[in-house]
Amino acid sequence: MTEMPTQPSPADTTPLPPMDAQPPAEGGQRDLTAGEALDFTPRSGVGLCLSGGGYRAMVFHLGSLRRLNETGWLSKLTRVSSVSGGSIMAGVLALGWKHLTFDANGIATNFAEVIEAPIMEFAKHTVDVPAVLLGPFSGGVGKRVAAAYDKHLFHGATLQDLPARGQGPYFIILATNLSNAKLWRFTRNYMRDWKTPPVNNPTLALSMAVAASSAFPPVLSPVRLTLPTGQTITLTDGGVFDNLGLEPVLKNCATVFVSDGGGAFKEMAKPRTDWLLGTIRVLNSIMAQVGSLRHHQVAGALASGRRKGGLWTGHTPPSEYKGSWASTMPIPDAVAADIAATPTRLAHMDDATRSRVANFGYAITDATLRAYVDHDLAEPSGFPFPGGVGGAL
Repeated sequence: MTEMPTQPSPADTTPLPPMDAQPPAEGGQRDLTAGEALDFTPRSGVGLCLSGGGYRAMVFHLGSLRRLNETGWLSKLTRVSSVSGGSIMAGVLALGWKHLTFDANGIATNFAEVIEAPIMEFAKHTVDVPAVLLGPFSGGVGKRVAAAYDKHLFHGATLQDLPARGQGPYFIILATNLSNAKLWRFTRNYMRDWKTPPVNNPTLALSMAVAASSAFPPVLSPVRLTLPTGQTITLTDGGVFDNLGLEPVLKNCATVFVSDGGGAFKEMAKPRTDWLLGTIRVLNSIMAQVGSLRHHQVAGALASGRRKGGLWTGHTPPSEYKGSWASTMPIPDAVAADIAATPTRLAHMDDATRSRVANFGYAITDATLRAYVDHDLAEPSGFPFPGGVGGAL
């Protein structure tokens, strides 16, 4: 997972292939398996996938969203799917959408106030350790995480507070159902996996949906929900099934953007073997391989012309972009690797770390857009957050 998958060449003008069958309806249709080839080309739709990766991914995505907003792409989104740390970012974007003021160019002029400020403030708070230590005495770890999300970000909002169709992008927050190993979807219209009957118009707290999506095993997992039918479902992090959150977007959107804030898999000569850290190492190994297949899946769709758009990752060396990297935002490969090594936790990030991770997300999103989407896109004037990316710490 340390290499950037092949994307369409900036000079590639190959037209889209002939229109194939349209994507199936979401309800009751099986999920795409990792690496499965696509056999249909949607006619329209602009989708964004926000990966997992704790606060690192959350802040990385914030930088990406800032650049998407400046280029007018944010206002064109029709779908946003998310897992884990990406779901924290998606929840804030969803609730803030109705407050965004878009100008004639489709740029939200108050993005910093509505979206950036709450995310940067939230990243100052440690959530995981208190949840693990106090959760067993206050209804469970998942409920403790959800309470923190609600207190700082969502303030009592439910899934019914997500934008309705036609009033903003369709948001899909993803978790993994441990009962059947299927992808569980939380949306405004329903919550379900493809084998479970839907709960229509759910009033579940948004904080609980995001907590289930970010329930990284084994420390923050599982999250148990009792459905109105009386059935109890056991959920874990959406990244267990797909840490990119591709499924709802890749099936339904002609243009696909994937923001991957996950870090590179760290090689270890002597990996831990104790029950906790050893188990986490095993889970990370499995998710790394699934993630690699998902990368190839979206990269193949982009390279074939079946989808337009781009994929950017938090562990891509800037040198991979060659001449497309903005001269106004130089980032040495060593610094990029250091940023990618930022811990995957829900824990306090200092001012410098927040800025450098967000600036990297901003810069690599810009490089991807100019390399693969719009060759005429002007370079930004510089990093948007104070301090740039610093040096390797």
